[in-house]
Amino acid sequence: MTDAYPAGAAEGEASIMVQPYPRAQPSKIDESSEQWAAELKTVIDACRNLRGEMNLSPAVKVPLLATGDEARLKTFAPYVQALARLSEVRVIADETALDAEASGAPVAIVGGSKLVLKVEIDVAAERERLTKEVDRLTQEIAKCQAKLENGSFVERAPATVVEQERKRLAEYETTAVKLKAQISRLPA
Repeated sequence: MTDAYPAGAAEGEASIMVQPYPRAQPSKIDESSEQWAAELKTVIDACRNLRGEMNLSPAVKVPLLATGDEARLKTFAPYVQALARLSEVRVIADETALDAEASGAPVAIVGGSKLVLKVEIDVAAERERLTKEVDRLTQEIAKCQAKLENGSFVERAPATVVEQERKRLAEYETTAVKLKAQISRLPA
């Protein structure tokens, strides 16, 4: 026994199953809202990247200090605080005050904004950790370069394997550059 109407639907009501698929209405797209959301996403990504660079556990909530477009940053604050797992977002009008308050802390520049995670770190331990990671990456880079410089490997290996090795090399080099920059930002 097949019913023409799904359970609970009144006779004569059309089911959503037989309705036409919704069509896009480009005239209803709000460009300013799209831009606002894209900027918010960029700020959240920057905060998450800073957390990752510092190996902060998601359970650890730290404050974010920011300078830039004050009105925009204040509207972003509740979203950034929740989505980047921060204890607070404090917008500081003067960039020199921001630099003085958060010396040695990880910094990200997003558009016209400067974002600083206020993290108390043991500078010596952090320098040692970063240096070990750079050394490990340097060894991995040397391995990748040796493989790619080996004509036999490049000729005999499948193209996908060679391409994967090139991508791995590029990733290692990019990460090493970021870590070296992070080391240089640490106070002496």
